[in-house]
Amino acid sequence: MDICIRPYSEADFDVVTSIWLKSWQSTGVAAPVTLDELRQRWPQELAKGWAVHVAAIGPDVTGFIALHGNELEQLFIAPEHQGNGIGKQMLDFAKAQRPGGLHLTTALQSRAGRFYEREGLTRGATGVNRRFGHAIVHYDWRP
Repeated sequence: MDICIRPYSEADFDVVTSIWLKSWQSTGVAAPVTLDELRQRWPQELAKGWAVHVAAIGPDVTGFIALHGNELEQLFIAPEHQGNGIGKQMLDFAKAQRPGGLHLTTALQSRAGRFYEREGLTRGATGVNRRFGHAIVHYDWRP
């Protein structure tokens, strides 16, 4: 499978926000977020400095990452493409973009934690998501 990682463009807006919602829903973590909310939030996050790249197979966008400083803000893969190595390629890309290290926060009860630990990130403190109330866990990666 040939995966291209390229910078986000405005033409990706609909597919990326759809992937964001569907991938979040696939985690099974309760968070009452809607596609409209994500579409409103997206330009605000870009304006704050998110650096976004998408993963594509041919013309089809299959996932995205958003970096801000040394924070991996988002890493989402379309549910139908999960488990095919795209997330690993995206995370490796993020590590290459932040060679001094990076950190992230994810839902504690999602399978993302196992993925991050398998990929060499160190589990840190747990807490509670301020907006939705679910448990979260912090991860760090240092080369």
